[in-house]
Amino acid sequence: MAATVLGLTVAPATASASDGSCPGPKPTVSTFLHSADWYENAEFDGHGRIWIANLTANRLEAYGPAGDLRATVPVNAPGAIRRGPDGLLYANFGNNATSHGAPSGVVRFDPEHPRPTVYATGDAFGSANGAEFDSAGNLYVADPFAGLVKIRPGGRVDPDWKTDLPGADGVATLGGQVFTTLLFDPKSAVVRVTRADATHPKTLVELSPDGVGKLPDDMAFGPDLRLYVATYGSGEVFRTDLAGRKCVLLSGLDHPTSVRFAQWFGRPGDMYVTEASGSVLRVRLGR
Repeated sequence: MAATVLGLTVAPATASASDGSCPGPKPTVSTFLHSADWYENAEFDGHGRIWIANLTANRLEAYGPAGDLRATVPVNAPGAIRRGPDGLLYANFGNNATSHGAPSGVVRFDPEHPRPTVYATGDAFGSANGAEFDSAGNLYVADPFAGLVKIRPGGRVDPDWKTDLPGADGVATLGGQVFTTLLFDPKSAVVRVTRADATHPKTLVELSPDGVGKLPDDMAFGPDLRLYVATYGSGEVFRTDLAGRKCVLLSGLDHPTSVRFAQWFGRPGDMYVTEASGSVLRVRLGR
């Protein structure tokens, strides 16, 4: 869908020789879940479950470590799910690039009693996709049509924190910095802004400097404080450090949409990768 909407040239689902594979032991990949649905994003709730955004079924699904379904919650066109500092789960809705005029925003709920209520919505959102909290409790939402949106604790959109980043898609935060992928950018840039000033974005890394867009989707910082980026179009997961040095950790994937590192679930530090093709992969990184 993304390639059709954007009309970009997309690299084949193999690692580019110019990028190079990441050094060190190779990761071990296994399938955690598989279905015919589009899996968009994931999060761990602190109660022994992983929550998956099922874009096809318009719902969130909670699974135990053995892949057993524990709960479902209806959410229209779900995007990122994130555990907030209050222990509640926050999930984007209206994540649909083909109908971005529909209502979009963020719901929240107690994972033990999952009854979602709207946390933030309105004209600030077009198609809420990625999301991440910072250490101060602000929630940043990446929206391909609205850029980065900052939501203050309590659910109020910050009108003074504005970005001009068309195609903003995934979000990660570290300290006072906010990072986002640019889905529309043919060079597949990951950019960063500061929590204090969103008006001066700087490019951290270009994943396809040759201009053959990889459609970078969501990302996350790993335990090693390096950034792991899923590229929907090229079927890869990149690893980059804060100096912009990048390598290909995984290739040959089937439209990966997000990565997330396990907490309070299974083996801490394992990476879970959602795919639009209907799989959730469990990746054990080489030590």
